[in-house]
Amino acid sequence: MVTVNGEPFAKVAGQNLLAFLQQRKTPVDNVVVELNGTIIHRPEYEQTLIKPDDKLELISFVGGGR
Repeated sequence: MVTVNGEPFAKVAGQNLLAFLQQRKTPVDNVVVELNGTIIHRPEYEQTLIKPDDKLELISFVGGGR
């Protein structure tokens, strides 16, 4: 089972990060992905496979304010 932002996700292992983000409709340009405590850079999303028991943190940037 893969954990994403503290929530368990099934059937995610084996996908690459880019496919997973696209499936979730996550805007790739506005997100930082941390995999098991390591930040993964955008050019590495397609080559990085999600494995069972991985822990992902998706951090989105939101504009606003003054």
